[in-house]
Amino acid sequence: MYTDSKILKSLFYIQLTSSFLVVIGHFTASAMYFNDPFWVLALNQISRYGTVLLTIATGYLTAYSFEAKNPKFREFFTGKLFYIVLPFLVSGILYHYLLKKEMPTTTDDAVNILLGKTGDHLYFVFMICQYYVFAYFFRKLITKQNILYVIWILLAVQYVYINYLHQGWLGLTTRHMLPSWIFTLYMGHLLFWYRAPILSFLRNNRSILMVVTGVSTAAAIYFVVSSKLYVAVHMTFVFATLLSFLVMMVFFLELVDHLHIKFRKGLTYFIFLFHSAFLILFKDFLFDLYGEVSWVFTNTWYSLVYLLLILGCSCLLANLLVLFVKLLEMMGKSIGKIRRERIQ
Repeated sequence: MYTDSKILKSLFYIQLTSSFLVVIGHFTASAMYFNDPFWVLALNQISRYGTVLLTIATGYLTAYSFEAKNPKFREFFTGKLFYIVLPFLVSGILYHYLLKKEMPTTTDDAVNILLGKTGDHLYFVFMICQYYVFAYFFRKLITKQNILYVIWILLAVQYVYINYLHQGWLGLTTRHMLPSWIFTLYMGHLLFWYRAPILSFLRNNRSILMVVTGVSTAAAIYFVVSSKLYVAVHMTFVFATLLSFLVMMVFFLELVDHLHIKFRKGLTYFIFLFHSAFLILFKDFLFDLYGEVSWVFTNTWYSLVYLLLILGCSCLLANLLVLFVKLLEMMGKSIGKIRRERIQ
């Protein structure tokens, strides 16, 4: 029997894998400006799974939070402000500075930061913030009792919005907007609410699990060899990633007792947010030092070392930020406790 504790650990490993895939995606996008061997193209296609896996996991964990903690309005949004929004704004300012070599000073600069337009990947956090607001106010309307019906409506909403309704206001792409992800997010809710029968079925029917694994693997191979570029919100890609998510859940559940990577709140989020800073900084450093950077990306071994360096630095910074945020949280609790004692 899979316990919720083990499932949450497996989700952490999925999130960690997903954040690494996002890093790989941005690395290969940079490499493709200079060189496009098959392994770079393949990694770039596979890396697109990262964002969709993170989206499904976010939906799952939000549904879990609503059921396990039943947070009040202030508690829920205070946590999101502290752990999600503030780091998002800091990263937005950082990327503005790194890319434009100046601090944001104008109203347009502030708007671009708020809309997640200063970094190529910040659209995702802007969209997730919309989702948290929607999910909280609709948590009693979209429930386990009706999700099997509502999910079809959300599927239609996502498809119709992407293909017919999106207008690109304020220079925002389809990826910036919640309707482009609404089905994907609530598939996470569905998986949470029906986790027991789904996981038990896959565990007790290994032949079915093998078929699902085979189909998800075949889909990944298809995306790699296809000349068409499948973006994260493409419905075919979403369904393929959903199958991969199920396979990864079962895979990590089988290994969870043997893996000893400690859960750290915010770790995967900080990797996601700040990895591009190292891509920018290292590229600028090498350009200043050698006058060009193509030699890194045209050599396979140099490219792999460069990628590992980006991953290592991103993980190191993320761990330091986790400790920093934990320290701030402890200081906040201490100050609150002192104030309550004074009032009494």
